[in-house]
Amino acid sequence: MNALLYLPQQLPQTIESDGLSVQAGFAQVLERVAVLLDCTPELVDVLASGPGYVAYSIFDSEGEVNLSAMVAVTEISGVAFEAEDEDAVLRGTVLIVRG
Repeated sequence: MNALLYLPQQLPQTIESDGLSVQAGFAQVLERVAVLLDCTPELVDVLASGPGYVAYSIFDSEGEVNLSAMVAVTEISGVAFEAEDEDAVLRGTVLIVRG
């Protein structure tokens, strides 16, 4: 299993995957996810999940637009994000866990 943390305007960071899990069809918000995203567990949003992956972000983040995370989530999920659509962009920190 691997985990990448996407911070706006930075290269993705490989994160130790201890305390994280990926289960087909089930995305669980674990305490470690909230810690990595620097928010409370109630604010963790599951962006996308599927066989072998889960992508997390902070619900309704007001952070910077995260273009590299939008590309990565599109690659694993097949759902494209429109960088020109202010309501559809990803903002702030994004965590992608692959099993």
